Amino acid sequence: MNQLVFIEGDQVVTDSLTVAEVFGKRHDHVLRDIKNLDSSKEFNLHNFGEVEYKDNRNRTYKKYLIKRDGLTFLVFGYTGAKAALFKEKYISEFNRMENELQKLKQPSYMIDDPVSRAKRWITEQEERQQLEQTLRIQEPLVSFAESCMASEKSLLVREVAKLASKQGIVIGERQLFQKLRDWKMIFSNKNEPYQEYVNRGYFEVAQGVREVSGKSKTWLTMKITSKGQAYIINKLKKQQAS
Repeated sequence: MNQLVFIEGDQVVTDSLTVAEVFGKRHDHVLRDIKNLDSSKEFNLHNFGEVEYKDNRNRTYKKYLIKRDGLTFLVFGYTGAKAALFKEKYISEFNRMENELQKLKQPSYMIDDPVSRAKRWITEQEERQQLEQTLRIQEPLVSFAESCMASEKSLLVREVAKLASKQGIVIGERQLFQKLRDWKMIFSNKNEPYQEYVNRGYFEVAQGVREVSGKSKTWLTMKITSKGQAYIINKLKKQQAS
């Protein structure tokens, strides 16, 4: 007989194949019983997880991973002395495995057994390394978010240069204009963004009309949106770090 319950991820579960074997039922009948339960959809989603498995001929079939409450609900109607015995065994095994799971989650320094303590310490180091790697991956995203929060309104280029200086990037207005030209974000012969970056939401362009020597003259004011500010400041940070 298979192990009655086991740890899957951070949960103690059994599966429909084991239930079928333990209670002497066909697996397809257990699957039918699960599908015909009168429990709510939320209860079923929480307590029964459909997964795939391969048999000894490498054929793929469906089975369910079942939590404690799901098992209780499922086998409630299984009757007879043998069924009652196995219900008791299942309850005992769930209790035992849940205690084992709690031990696995204990900090290594709280475990008395030296072998278990060493295993837990190794797991802790692996978890710490994984966390550090995750933080390294997320660092640019955090930096991007911080930059987005720096300003909620569109700014002129000189204002973005000042914003960058507050984050440790020394750059003046003219230098920033030149950077935008080098990055092909604005035209080389005028302070106007390429349409591509306007479409991305990095720039806003305001158009106005004023009188010059008795003639009406159209003028444009380019501003950098909060999204554009984040993009530009992060790009500057990367260049400064390289």
